[in-house]
Amino acid sequence: MTDSIHFRCPCCHGSQYRTSSFDVSEKNPHGAKCIFCKSAMVTFDNIYTWHRPVSASVEYRK
Repeated sequence: MTDSIHFRCPCCHGSQYRTSSFDVSEKNPHGAKCIFCKSAMVTFDNIYTWHRPVSASVEYRK
């Protein structure tokens, strides 16, 4: 199931993981966790959402 999916850790940027049915959640549907820091892994196509710069919305008043 996870053979063709590329995972990346959002915390330590590692790519080695283990999967467990006990770690499956809404945010981690594959149950993949980093073997180094135990963070939930994200798919490589989803990594942009984790590393996107957070900009504060600025509202200008007239």
